[in-house]
Amino acid sequence: MHSRGRYRGRALVATAGLVACAAAMPSARAETPRSPPAPHPPQLAYVTGTARSPLAVWVAQADGSEPRRLGAGGEPLVSPDGQSVAAALFGASANSEEGPSLAIYGISGARPRLFLSLATATATPLAWSFDSRYLAVSLQSTAVTNIAKRSGLGVLDTLTGTVTTIAHGQIYGASFAPEESEELVFARAPSLLLSAPTNLYTWMPNGLAPRQLTHDGRSLNPVWGPRYIAYDRERLRRNDASVFQIWLSPTGGGRARRLTDVRVPSLVSGLVPLAFSGSGSRLLAEYEGQDTSEAWTVGVASGRTHHITVRGQPVQGAGLSRDGATLLIDEKGFEGPPSDGRVATVPFAGGRPRVLVAHGSQASWNR
Repeated sequence: MHSRGRYRGRALVATAGLVACAAAMPSARAETPRSPPAPHPPQLAYVTGTARSPLAVWVAQADGSEPRRLGAGGEPLVSPDGQSVAAALFGASANSEEGPSLAIYGISGARPRLFLSLATATATPLAWSFDSRYLAVSLQSTAVTNIAKRSGLGVLDTLTGTVTTIAHGQIYGASFAPEESEELVFARAPSLLLSAPTNLYTWMPNGLAPRQLTHDGRSLNPVWGPRYIAYDRERLRRNDASVFQIWLSPTGGGRARRLTDVRVPSLVSGLVPLAFSGSGSRLLAEYEGQDTSEAWTVGVASGRTHHITVRGQPVQGAGLSRDGATLLIDEKGFEGPPSDGRVATVPFAGGRPRVLVAHGSQASWNR
């Protein structure tokens, strides 16, 4: 029910680069979803690094105890079973144009599994399937021409070690169904142009092509919850950032409805959905724009929004516990080296923070 929250929004798309040398999936037959393996205790992943030191991925218990360094990387994403952490390797070393572009670290200390190549691509993990078998990866071309056509969405099958590009174009978010399904929803645009039509698509690992879900050309940033897919509908503004408001599309079929109606000033886009609670009644979102990334909460039934602050200062949203009671947040690390920040939790309604990591950011968990 959580999707990667730092590679989204048209105005915020990173140009750091990435397409994959992707292998084809081994067969086109339908696959029976597996039951998820027995989970480890809840895990927390985060990144350290200063302006002069390389980025490193760490894992700890969900309360921040027993921290262990896994290896180089950034943008870590903990698998639902808590046994793996996916990480992007672009920018993790002094030479960011050589070596693999994606790492899968096992929390048991086994050697990491490395995929793709920074010589042609970088890769950012976006979402795990509920059974921790599949990983959706944003792919952004490093070429100087036809960037969107050479970019796309890759899916890594951790069981076979193969990667396939399931869609070409500019990707604006991806999210797997939360339970008993390996179906994926993602947003795609055919070009980097702000005016390019962006729609939602669904895909399953059965060899069939993705199916288009929306046709309005203005849908992006999906997060799949128990009852709804939350996503943004955007409104273009002349010479300014697009305006985002969150909509809900029922997973059982039916018309989508608008959830939020927040004020969006110039240079700001608005709310981007990040994570549902296990019941689907609560939603974590990020209020985004130029020099802006702030955690907000949303009540799914009421549409009521709340800006989360700590000591009067905005924080970044990083995760929402399954019971909906606790937010995982990044403090003070926005637009700075990871070790300038700290990782903490706060109640869903806001309140005193509990610091988990004194020097780190880019947090992820499976709590």
